[in-house]
Amino acid sequence: MPIAFALLLLLSQATSDPCYDPGGRPRFCLPPVTQLASGAVAPCPQACALPTAGPGTTCNGSLTMDLAGPFLLTSVTLRFCTSGPPALVLSAAWATGGPWRPLWRRPAWPGALGGPEKVTFRSSPGSKARVVASHLRVEFVGRAGLAAAGVRGRCQCHGHAARCAVRARPPRCHCRHHTIGPGCESCRPSHRDWPWRPATPRHPHSCLPCSCNQHARRCRFNSELFRLSGGRSGGVCERCRHHTAGRHCHYCKPGFWRDPSQPITSRKACRACQCHPIGATGGMCNQSSGQCSCKLGVIGLTCNRCGPGYQQSRSPRMPCQRIPEATTTLPATPSASQSDPQCQNYCNSSDTSVHMNLQKYCQQDYILRAQLLESEAAGPSWRRLAVRVLAVFKQRARPVHRGGQEAWVRGVDLACGCVRLRAGTDYLLLSKVANDSDPSRLVLDRHGLALPWRSHWARPLRRLQQEERGGGCRSPATNTSLGPAASKPGRNFQTPEPIRSHRDFGAHAQGPREHS
Repeated sequence: MPIAFALLLLLSQATSDPCYDPGGRPRFCLPPVTQLASGAVAPCPQACALPTAGPGTTCNGSLTMDLAGPFLLTSVTLRFCTSGPPALVLSAAWATGGPWRPLWRRPAWPGALGGPEKVTFRSSPGSKARVVASHLRVEFVGRAGLAAAGVRGRCQCHGHAARCAVRARPPRCHCRHHTIGPGCESCRPSHRDWPWRPATPRHPHSCLPCSCNQHARRCRFNSELFRLSGGRSGGVCERCRHHTAGRHCHYCKPGFWRDPSQPITSRKACRACQCHPIGATGGMCNQSSGQCSCKLGVIGLTCNRCGPGYQQSRSPRMPCQRIPEATTTLPATPSASQSDPQCQNYCNSSDTSVHMNLQKYCQQDYILRAQLLESEAAGPSWRRLAVRVLAVFKQRARPVHRGGQEAWVRGVDLACGCVRLRAGTDYLLLSKVANDSDPSRLVLDRHGLALPWRSHWARPLRRLQQEERGGGCRSPATNTSLGPAASKPGRNFQTPEPIRSHRDFGAHAQGPREHS
C-alpha cells in the first residue's frame, strides 16, 4: 500500500509539472512573477518639497537598486512625493560594474517626462522586449522627489524551470529538461548530446542524454561531430568504465575482448584476454573472439598448449618444438621434378659449382650461418621457417641479427626441389633478393643456396667480410675479375651439383666439397 501511494504521488507530480505536458514531453515553462524590490526611498519632506524651497527650486537625485541576481523584469513602479513634470531616466545593468542601458527609450518601456504622482513601466509581451537585469538605476530631475520604488519580475531560467528560490543568493531555479545551473544555463554532464539552448514556446530544447551504454556518467559536446552527423548527435563519452572505450563506450579497451554472451550494457561485457605469458606473443587478443596471438607451434585460445606434431621445450622464446620424425623422407628424384611442366627450367640447374671468392661474395645479399628449427605452412604459396642465426657474414637491405629469426620460402621452390633443408641442421645460407620480394622478410628461393655448414668455412668468410669493410666490394676490379685475393688457399668453395630440397623438409642437403 505505501508503495502504491508513492507511485501515485510521483505520477501526480509528473502530470502536474508545468515543464512537461500530460504525455511526459518537455515544454516551455516559466516561474511565477514575484515582488523583487519594494519600499520607501526617503521621506517626502526630506527628499524635496521643503518649506524654504521657492517656486523655482528643483530636486536632483538618483537611486540604484541591487536585485541580488539576474531577473526577467516585468514592471517597475515609481512613486513621487507630488505630481509634477519630473525628467526621468531608467537604466538597467546585467551585472555589477557592467554598462548601463537606458530603458525608457525602448518601445517595451513607454516612458514619460511628466505625469501623475505614480508612474509604472511595464514590459510588453513580445519576446524581443524582454529585459534581464540585476541592477536598476533611476535618475530624476524636477520639483517632485522620489518617495518609493517597486520592481516585479521572475527568475531568469531560460524556459527550463517553473519554480525558483528567489531568496537564495543568487536566486536558483528548480531546473528541468536535464539542465543545471542557477539559471538552468547548461546541460547535465550526462546529457550533452545536443548543444544547450534556451527553451522557446515553439521548442523546449531539452538536453538529450549521451549514448554511453551505461558505462560512463559524463560526456562532452563536440560541435564538429554534431555538424558531421547532420545535427543528430555530438556527445563524446568520458571516463568509460568496466574496461570499455570509444566515443559511446561501445568496444573493449586493449587487453580485453567482447563477451558475446553479455549485452553491451553489462558490466561484464568485456573480459580480460588472459594470454599465456610464455605461449603468447603478447598480452593483446582479438577483441571479437578473445584469441591470443600464439608463438610458432602453440595453439589454444590463450596459447597454453602445443599443437599436433609439437612438444614442449625448455626455451621461453620457442616453448613448442616440432617432434623429430622417426624416418627420413628421401629427396625428390630428378625425374619427379622434371615430370612437372611447371618445374621445367625453373631451378638454377646450371649452377653446378660455386666458387666463393670476393666477386661471388659481393654479389650476394645475405650470407648467414643459421640452424633450421622448424617450419609450418603460411598460406597456399609460402612456408614459414623458424631459424636461429649463428653468424652474419654479409647483409644488405634488411638488418639481420643473431638469434631467433623468421625466414620464408615459396612452395613452388620446394615442390620443384630448388631448396632442400632439414630441421636441426646448420646451413650456410646464400641469398640474392628478388625484385618482387618483400624487403622486410628474409626469403630463401631458387636464386640462393642452402649448404650444410662446414666449420672450416668460418675463417675465409671472415676474411672476405673484412675486405668488404675495407671497400673491396666498391672497387670496379672486383666485379670484372677474381683478383689476386681469389687465388688464396681456403677462399674457394664448390658444390658438385645444385642444392636441392624437399617440400616436407625431410632430407639432408648434399654438402659442398672444398675446392682444391
